[in-house]
Amino acid sequence: MAEGIVSFVLDKLSDAVVKEVLLLHGVGKQMERLSRELRWIQAFLKDADMKQVVSETQKNWVNEVRDIAYDIEDVIDNAFFLKAPVTGNPSREHPRGCAQILGGTKRMWSKAKKLPALHNLADEMNEILARIQEINKSRKRYGILSLGEGSGERLRLPVRPRVLLEVDDPNVVGFDHDRDNIVKLLLDQTTKRRAVISIVGPGGLGKTTLARKVYNSNDVKRQFDVRIWVVISQEFNLIDILRKIIEQVKGKPLSQNDLEGGEEYLLTKLYKILNGEQYSIEQYLRPNSRKLDPDEEPQPKKYLLVLDDMWTNDLWIKISEVLPDARIGSRVIVTTRIQNIIDDAEPYKLPYLTEKPSLELLLKKALPNRDLSKGFPDELYEVGKQFVKKCGGLPLALLVLGGLLSKKPANYVSWSKMVQTMNWGIHGTDCTKIMATSYDDLPFVLKSCFMYFAVFPEDHKIDAKTLLLLWVAEGFIPAEESRTFEDTAESFLEELVQRSLVQVSESSPDDSIKFCRIHDLLRELAIEKAKDDNFLTICSNPTNWESSTKARRVAVHYSGCDELIEHANPNLRSLLCSENPMPNCSRQRLLKVLVNIGQRRERSGSVDCERFHGLTQLSFAGFQVGTALFLALLVLLVGML
Repeated sequence: MAEGIVSFVLDKLSDAVVKEVLLLHGVGKQMERLSRELRWIQAFLKDADMKQVVSETQKNWVNEVRDIAYDIEDVIDNAFFLKAPVTGNPSREHPRGCAQILGGTKRMWSKAKKLPALHNLADEMNEILARIQEINKSRKRYGILSLGEGSGERLRLPVRPRVLLEVDDPNVVGFDHDRDNIVKLLLDQTTKRRAVISIVGPGGLGKTTLARKVYNSNDVKRQFDVRIWVVISQEFNLIDILRKIIEQVKGKPLSQNDLEGGEEYLLTKLYKILNGEQYSIEQYLRPNSRKLDPDEEPQPKKYLLVLDDMWTNDLWIKISEVLPDARIGSRVIVTTRIQNIIDDAEPYKLPYLTEKPSLELLLKKALPNRDLSKGFPDELYEVGKQFVKKCGGLPLALLVLGGLLSKKPANYVSWSKMVQTMNWGIHGTDCTKIMATSYDDLPFVLKSCFMYFAVFPEDHKIDAKTLLLLWVAEGFIPAEESRTFEDTAESFLEELVQRSLVQVSESSPDDSIKFCRIHDLLRELAIEKAKDDNFLTICSNPTNWESSTKARRVAVHYSGCDELIEHANPNLRSLLCSENPMPNCSRQRLLKVLVNIGQRRERSGSVDCERFHGLTQLSFAGFQVGTALFLALLVLLVGML
């Protein structure tokens, strides 16, 4: 992935505005030499990427190149920071004549203070050039040979997708029988008490897809007064889970007062509303303020609650007692990888796909434009069975492999070569190996886009419009003639969807992607690759903020990161937080992306602009990703704060 940052830096160095700034600082000649050296290195990186760099020496060489590219970016951005005008308006506090004198003195003093920094820029450029020369000498020792300058071609994708983008992988086949079995259990009238059904199986088997088919069944819709779907991650937040359940029952968002009531209040409120009673924070704080009218009989709701992707029984212990058992046939579905996660649940062990539905699923993904009524092509049938055997009946593996095959020639020679060359793992059915191969097959411009999914918390519903704007702000999207950055970014996302590396969770009326998600196994792959490439640091709790001290891109998955930002890398470029309030980032002068990736909006009027004072490089700031409300802050405006 060093090729991506090198290409990004080369684009920066070729930018006319960047050239002008560097020339003003007297480092124009060094800039030209850097550009020449980097173009040669880019060709070598292309060779390393095609060989999938396996030796430690080659990896070390690539890491050194990446670090140098980051240092060059720092030099460029520091040059812009030094060029930034002095802000402030002395006339607000002093008479006009004094203001002019003070303003001129302030500008002269500012330039004087910058002289040592300007001198350092030239020294830094010379030091980087010396490091590049040493790297060029060492590459031959590492066996990295050039394919020729300019050999790395950029990905150009069609303006619109070649095939219809399906929502939540409905192409997964072979579950009709399982769906009917579970629907029958849900509608069983002999069981009047609340009952729990757990759909059990390994990751990638299709538990969520099956549960979604059951949830959307017409028979199920008619049977229950209210249906609730909540995704449970490994590190769940009880208040957030309760909020999601209550809002789906009520059909409207909770008030801020409700959220401030705490766990005990929300647990009580959940019980009350499912039992058909009205309940508010005022009643919780003053229990005797309102007595239930004798004529106001509660009307219990017959509910279906789906708890998707449960890892422990901790949540169930907390909420099971407040889920009413009104003996009207309410039901709970749990999807999990763990057998007997709930003692009184009826487990439904989801089977692996057999050969016939596996072939059908592979065909749908690998040959999306083929007439499915004609069956599997004869010349590909036998090699297709080899792929199916390698996937072991795991739908996610079949989908990802099918997405990879869809980018290859549909002939026996091409498919046979893939069977022979792919790393299938020790046992031949390792889904992670198949996913890794699909990642390795991505053009480098798409690898950064895929790794970026690691910034979002597990099972996060991602707003596609926000994601595309973030890709653009991060510099992942190359400029293309006759296309906007947003159009190119959209085609990149569609490409990842077609490869089954990303799922569409909701489409817009024009069939564009509105919301998307990534399977937790694929998210783990994105995290692994991001860590290997020093692309991203994830802080999941307050105890591991130390890992961010050298990171250039940090995602914080816990509430409150002020301590982290105090010790963050001074060259931090991107900070993505899951909770409010946003930390004080005024000292992170090179920060260009600052966004809240949580689902809850920051309350109106609660954004403290002083926290962003002096961020002259900031190109994107957003405080409500879940509903695509952004504040695109112009550099000039931010500099005037």
